[in-house]
Amino acid sequence: MNAIHLFTFRGIPVFVSPWYFLLLVMFGYRDPVQGIIWAIAITVSLLVHEFGHALVARRLRHDPSIMLHGFGGLTSRSRRGRDVDEAAIVAMGPAAGLALGLIVFAVFQALISVGAVSPYVLALIYTMLHACVLWNLLNLLPLWPLDGGQLLRLGMGRWLSPYMTARVTHIVSLVMIAFLGSFAYRFGYLSMFTGVILLMLGMQNVQGLQGQAGSEEASSPNPRTSSLAAELVSGASEALQEGNYKEAARRAHQARAQEGVSPAAMEKIWEILGLATEQLGEHEEALAYLRRARPNERVRSATQRCLAALGRTEELSSMEQRWASTVKTVQMRGYLIGALTFIGAAILFVFTSPIFDILFG
Repeated sequence: MNAIHLFTFRGIPVFVSPWYFLLLVMFGYRDPVQGIIWAIAITVSLLVHEFGHALVARRLRHDPSIMLHGFGGLTSRSRRGRDVDEAAIVAMGPAAGLALGLIVFAVFQALISVGAVSPYVLALIYTMLHACVLWNLLNLLPLWPLDGGQLLRLGMGRWLSPYMTARVTHIVSLVMIAFLGSFAYRFGYLSMFTGVILLMLGMQNVQGLQGQAGSEEASSPNPRTSSLAAELVSGASEALQEGNYKEAARRAHQARAQEGVSPAAMEKIWEILGLATEQLGEHEEALAYLRRARPNERVRSATQRCLAALGRTEELSSMEQRWASTVKTVQMRGYLIGALTFIGAAILFVFTSPIFDILFG
């Protein structure tokens, strides 16, 4: 069904699917007043959460857009970034949602202190706390494709192969779904809506496992290939440090020819090739490698020397935009660390404050 454009904020368009209105009706068909309260709480909570994702994605120029649909919200983007960029985008969503929940709780405490809490205000605050705090806590569980599952996959991807990362993520997700289902059944939280959500999540992870198995059979990836590539990159880096530039270039070329080379490792290979060939006097060839390397001070200096040797110093200004992405990467690390630190502090506060009694009492 065609989505409806609601508004655009900071260049981020927000759409709503007609199925979203069905979701709101499900929460309010028995009590219209309670339904209006839930509609406000759900919509505000989802928008804050999704804008947490989208504003970081916009800073990275990923052209984000937001959709409110029958199962919540979704931030879509035109492209993906590095793992640190992806993790920052993912973590900022629940961080924004939890921040709103804590603000609502602070307002609640202020209203209590002045005796300005009416039944409708109290109902709205309680509903907002459930939508902002409880739902974002659930969203942080290691369950694909929720934000917690995405962070789990990005984190494991630093140590495991892409195949094993995906497989472990889906297995952990299925275990978590089984636990949530049994918990909800035992304590009376298992409704038709909850059951449908868990069933859909389970099917998605089962299909993910089947797709990974099919991919393994089709491509037969050899984990030793990635290990060999890593060994060659390490050897090339050592040869470069020792000043053995021909050997560094030779090993880097061998590493580039291997399968299973991650984007980060490939950037390192381009850097080694650029630095080595620049030292060997092959300035034109070195420039081709340096333009594909991850920008840093060594790459910048080597590029300047190559352009000066070729008499093309005017081209140096055109490289500034490329080097500026280094600052963005540093900023994304800061965003990620800040978001994860805040999430940890917020979780600790929730479980040691009256919010816990409101949500679980």
